[in-house]
Amino acid sequence: MSWKRVLGLALASVALALVVWGLFFAKMSMVSIKIDLPPATPARAVPKPVEIFIDADGSLQVDGRPSSLDTLAHDVAAASPLSDKSQQQVRIRAVETVSYHSYMAVLERLRGAGWYKVGIANVTIPN
Repeated sequence: MSWKRVLGLALASVALALVVWGLFFAKMSMVSIKIDLPPATPARAVPKPVEIFIDADGSLQVDGRPSSLDTLAHDVAAASPLSDKSQQQVRIRAVETVSYHSYMAVLERLRGAGWYKVGIANVTIPN
């Protein structure tokens, strides 16, 4: 046997011994910690937001029912599936031609009644 072959076998033996040694001690060096977690609770369903639609002439609808600025807070509360105003989302949709004044009038009424989770989206109505 040549010295190269002996050297190769010796290196292979050392490498195999290191792999076995590493696997053995890696298993022994793992630490297990017992953790008592509370049981999982199902995720709460997010309630559907209340939709307010502002038409081009300024008329309002709350979830498809006619409304006005005077009755807006009451109509939103009636359409809301949640009794907690801080958790209920309100979404305002309007045609592109609605004025800033109309948006702000609706927002002011909602804020005055305690509705703070309000989103705004524009809707284009095809002719």
